[in-house]
Amino acid sequence: MNALIVGGGISGISAAKVILKEGHHVTILECAPEPGGLMARIANCRVGFKTFFDEIRDNNNIDVITGTNIKSVDNIHDKYAVTTYNNKVINADKIIITAGLIPYDPVEYKGKRVLTSLEYDALIDQRNGELPDDFNKIGFVLCVGSRSKEYPLCSSVCCSYTIREIKWTLQRTKPEIKVFYNDLRFFGQEFYMEKIYRDAGVTFIRANSRYFEEDENGVTIRYYTGDALKEERFDYVVLGIGLRPNPQLVTLSRLFGFSLNEYGFVKEETPLTTDAKGIYVSGGSLEPMNIKDAILTGFGAGMLALRGEDLPSEISRNNEKIYKEPEPVFTEVAGDFSTCLFYLGTEDAGSAMFYEYVSAKFLDMARDFRRAGKNVYVLTKNMVMPSYGELIYEKARREGILFIHLEEGETVSFEEGRAGITGLKRELTIDADRVIRFDDYKDLFKNREFLSLYRSEPQLRWSPTKWGRKRYHAGFIRHPRAERWESREVLGALGEMLLDVEEERVLPEVNEERCSGCGSCKSACPQNAIEINIQKKAVSIFGPQTSSDIPMAHINEDICTGCGLCASTCPSDVINITPLGS
Repeated sequence: MNALIVGGGISGISAAKVILKEGHHVTILECAPEPGGLMARIANCRVGFKTFFDEIRDNNNIDVITGTNIKSVDNIHDKYAVTTYNNKVINADKIIITAGLIPYDPVEYKGKRVLTSLEYDALIDQRNGELPDDFNKIGFVLCVGSRSKEYPLCSSVCCSYTIREIKWTLQRTKPEIKVFYNDLRFFGQEFYMEKIYRDAGVTFIRANSRYFEEDENGVTIRYYTGDALKEERFDYVVLGIGLRPNPQLVTLSRLFGFSLNEYGFVKEETPLTTDAKGIYVSGGSLEPMNIKDAILTGFGAGMLALRGEDLPSEISRNNEKIYKEPEPVFTEVAGDFSTCLFYLGTEDAGSAMFYEYVSAKFLDMARDFRRAGKNVYVLTKNMVMPSYGELIYEKARREGILFIHLEEGETVSFEEGRAGITGLKRELTIDADRVIRFDDYKDLFKNREFLSLYRSEPQLRWSPTKWGRKRYHAGFIRHPRAERWESREVLGALGEMLLDVEEERVLPEVNEERCSGCGSCKSACPQNAIEINIQKKAVSIFGPQTSSDIPMAHINEDICTGCGLCASTCPSDVINITPLGS
């Protein structure tokens, strides 16, 4: 089989890995001078992309063509002859469209001190040496170019990218930082990062109306919050720019014959599949998504190109490895009532990772109640409805559901049939026959091994579904969110399994007689594959035999990748490396 991948970003490279694994030929066509896409433009991600791409760069079955676009496509008996503008003809049996996302260009705001998030990323890049002398006060402004009349979708990753830019900034210097936001739409463990930086002094301000005025010495931001118009000076302002569909998708749609949706993204006929035969889709061609999901959908699209109609049997063969759990049942609100209030807010960072899931469930219930003629309020500390979820949020507002957003510093209290909001500028009481709170559902998520909670960021990025080599998470138990993701995740898990098949690993072995249980190997392991267990060991003391608790390292082979860090850091030299199966 010959596969053509249109787009050389991280999702396209992921799809190529899966196809190359079974010895097929892959051509990657990238219009830019080099592969990498958006990921390669981010200072703290480009090395990760290079490392990922280097694993297949020298494969004899891969051709990478850069710096050109497609001129024409001929479909002959469901096979494609693709001609580029430099008149190279590529014959392909399968096509994967992964054209990536385009950052919004806020020409109306940009200046020398008003920077886009990517421009700011380049500024704080450690390769550029010293930071500017006047790097004392930085303002971050979210939702620039998204969640608007012009472009209604949420770009999904802007909040996450901003919290990381704050992290990278504070690793280099300690300016005063303020973040202006509509909602904070983080993913999984990122809510812990929010808490860390709040505790470190970063200020968050909920303000929808913002105006910038730049001069030679700084930027003035005027914003409306707390029933008052405020004004504040910053040395630099960073715009969290939205992500749009690649305009090239319009041309590719015409050339290959697949459809786009009304927002300019590829229309999925079935998960990761277009409505044109033999053409699949992944990454930012589907919708705004993060690197983890771009890799996941790349794995899935690669698997579709390999298996096609045989996918159902492939899923059946691997059913025991694909681990899913049923979603919890949200209890129905019984009884006769005319007014209902939902409260989307929690103070617990561990529970906050479920904002996306609970936001969607609450909106579904709220819309049902509203259609039944009830008065519905939604009081939010945070409303997490990324990507297409923003459209549901907008529909709910148009249907007459009243949304009240808590500003920073405001508190909410509940009595029987009543919610009270107290802040610096307003006192508000809402009477409701029923009050439904986020924390009422916290127990539904207890004692579950969510992949997005128990795996580190690097693990989730490069292994987006893998819990261990015998278990791959999909659906609710990977990360609770919109239903369309579960089928994509199953396909991604199949691709990830294929990459793990017969992969040569060098596994460490612990000499239990000599291990002191010091924990150095556990601290060094990037996969969290080592535990220090306590074992009973018989000992003789002056004749009588007794036992003692002995700490000892144990290596989980399902998780271990054989990197060898444990052996190199062991101070007692008791960890040996033995090839798998020897």
